[in-house]
Formats: sequence, C-alpha cells, structure tokens
Amino acid sequence: MATTTIDNDEVIVSCENIHKTYLLGLEGVPALRGIALDVYHGELLVVYGTSGGGKSTLLNILGTIDVPTKGNLALFDHRVTDRSPDQMLAAMRSKKLGFVFQSFNLLSTMTSIENVSLPMIVLGERSRDEIRERAIALLKEVGLGHRLDHYPSMLSGGEQQRVTIARALANDPQMLLLDEPTGDLDSKNTDLIMKILLRLNIERRITMVMVTHDVYMKQYAHRVLYLRDGKVHRIETIDKDVRQRALDDLINSSDEQLHQAAWGIAQSTKMSIKKSPEEYATASAQRPLSSLDGTDEDMDSIVQLLFANTRRSSTV
Repeated sequence: MATTTIDNDEVIVSCENIHKTYLLGLEGVPALRGIALDVYHGELLVVYGTSGGGKSTLLNILGTIDVPTKGNLALFDHRVTDRSPDQMLAAMRSKKLGFVFQSFNLLSTMTSIENVSLPMIVLGERSRDEIRERAIALLKEVGLGHRLDHYPSMLSGGEQQRVTIARALANDPQMLLLDEPTGDLDSKNTDLIMKILLRLNIERRITMVMVTHDVYMKQYAHRVLYLRDGKVHRIETIDKDVRQRALDDLINSSDEQLHQAAWGIAQSTKMSIKKSPEEYATASAQRPLSSLDGTDEDMDSIVQLLFANTRRSSTV
C-alpha cells in the first residue's frame, strides 16, 4: 500500500483567526483563541493536545456541530458563521462529512445494516433497495458481511467501530472527522481500524482530521497539529518515507484475519458439526439411566420418559 502526497493547491477547510468562547454564567470561557489552519484534500491531519486544549471544540466547529464566535471559517467553498442557515449546515453534514466517535454512538435498537442505512434514509436520495445494497456493500468492505443483522450489544468494540466507519461512509463524504477512534480499543483492533482508515485515505483520497492522545498515530499522518490552551502551538509535517515505513510495518505486523477484515475480504463461516452421544470419547463410560439403587421403579420410569427419548432421537 503506497502512501499519497497531499494536494496543497486544493484547500477544503480554511480557518482564519477562529475563536470560540462559551458563556459560564456571566463569564466567558475561551476554548479556541485565534486558530489559523488550512486542511488540504486527501490529507490525514492528526490533532494532539492536552485535555481542555480545544481539540474537541475544533472538531465540532469543523463538523458544523458548533460555529465560531469570531473569525472566518470556510468549508468546501461555503462560509460558515453563526448566521448560517441550519438547513445548509445539515446538508453539509449529510453530504460532505462523516463522523467517527470514540464511543461509537450506534443506535442500540438497530442492527448493523439498519445503523448504516440510517444516514442514507435521512438524506433521501436513494431507493430502499439501493440503500440496503449499499449498506451491505459497506459492511462487507469493513469485514462485517457476516454481522449484518447483529445488534451493537452482540458486537465487540472493534466490530462496533467498524460499523461506525461504514455508517460514516454511507453518503460518500469528502472528509471524515474522527474523535479518538481507537481510544476504547485494544492494540489488535487499533491496528485493524487504522488499516481500514488508511486504505480509505490512500485509495479514495478521503480527507481525515483525527483527534487523539495516541502518539503512535503520528507516523501515519501527513501533518500533525499541536494545540495548547486553545492556540496552535505548532504544525509538524511528517516525512513521506517515515509514513511509508509505518504503513508497511502495519500491513506486515497484522495477522491474516485482521488483514482480511481490513481489506473487506469475506470471512469464512465456521460450520458446527452435530454429533450423537455415542461419537464422543466418553461414550463408553456412560451408564444406562436409572435411579441410584435401581429399586425405585416409579423414578426409573420418569427418568426414561424424560431422557430416554432424547437419547434415541439424537442418534438418528
């Protein structure tokens, strides 16, 4: 999997002197203080910073979940302000943006395929059959073709995050906003999720902004943004050779099962084999069903009535 270079001529997000202040009683609490940042088409931008440094606030503003108090913000050639119509912002979120959260935010009463279908139903541009077909294709793409009808409670954390990624891709977004996408996962599932995300970034050139505390993610980024006290502390560009080595190591270190899941290869279904009791190695040690001393005829008849037929039917 070869790494890609970002197109510095195509800016899809432009932040100029972005401020965000929240009111706490009569006092203002600044969360962002003069952020200046451009995000380029096809890049993976990783955002680091201490808790309370403004990472989540910046992600919310980039996702139009919140709007800046002051400054100029442009997303996909549209200026976003506190006066922007809600309908315009909602349309932008539906068509241009995809969200992946640390806590997954899947609807517990919906199956995997229903969760992935929901954004397409809300957008209303596809027929019912087209929605189902695309939802199945997306789940297969993240290696969950065998989990279509499973509810979130029936899935592992890594599987739930893969459903979240499939849902984020439902309406072909140009940019994914990722808030600690591997924060609740073990190292094995972290590698799997990163393989999926990097494949999307490289093959489809989907722009990604990822907030994380994991320093291990730095090597996969094109650039790294460091926030401190709501300000840009510095921006670091990752050498393309460093990124390529990290990609190669990630591919080579993952086992075959994770590789298949990350690349959407259908997993084989394990078949269970039903055996009769006589086929087990312990069959010779079994004794006929009876009461403890064999003298209670009534008890023996009850035992035979309850269990003997079951034993006979299992051998058919």
